[in-house]
Parts: sequence; structure tokens; C-alpha cells
Amino acid sequence: MAEVSKEMKIVLIINVIVGLIYGILHVFFPEGVHSLDDAPFFDPHFWRLFGGALIAIGIAILLGILHGEWDNIKIIIQFVIIFLIIVALVNFTSGIYITRSTINEIFHLFDNIVVILLLLLDILFYLREEKK
Repeated sequence: MAEVSKEMKIVLIINVIVGLIYGILHVFFPEGVHSLDDAPFFDPHFWRLFGGALIAIGIAILLGILHGEWDNIKIIIQFVIIFLIIVALVNFTSGIYITRSTINEIFHLFDNIVVILLLLLDILFYLREEKK
């Protein structure tokens, strides 16, 4: 089995860090996040649910890194890429049909940038690993 490259491990660690930061904030501090970003809707259950999903994905990536072999982690990376595509689509479409405050627009734009950057990094390094 092929070993995962150092660059891919770095990209995966970035995914873990971002996922865990967003996940912990949404699970443990949803009211704080809501008050900071002035979101138009607030349902702590769904905010915590999304945060829990991010934490679960972060842990799955971390386990994949620990196994270190491409065949073991490939499906996890594919899942992460699909997850990020869906999140990007939902974020972009919600920007069209949800009225937002200026503060929330800034947070929403920042979230979109983070998702797109992670998605591009994941796809780029996934394709590199596949060619090896």
C-alpha cells in the first residue's frame, strides 16, 4: 500500500483544525456564534447537529492520518470533498434567498471562502495522490 504524502497530510491536518474549530464553536457555543454573526435564524439543535457533523468528519480524517496509507484514507477524502461541495452549494444558494444583515453577510462570505479554499486544496492534493 502507498504511503500518504507529507503535503497531503498537511492538507488533511488543515481540514481537521478548521473542522474542529467550527465544530466546537457550533456544538458548545451556538448562542455565542449566533450573537457574533447575527444569523437571521437560530435553532441551537441544528447548529449543534452541524457542529457534531464537523467534529465527526475531523475525527475521521485524524484517524485516516494515523493509518497513513492511501487506500485507508482515500474514501474519507472523497467523503470530505463531497461534503464540502454540498456545503458550498447550500451556502451559495442560501445567499440568494435569505435576507442577511451586513455583519452576517461578512461572516457568510468568510465561511464561503474557507469552504472553497478547503475544497480546492482537497481536490488538488487528492488528484496528486491518485496519480502516484
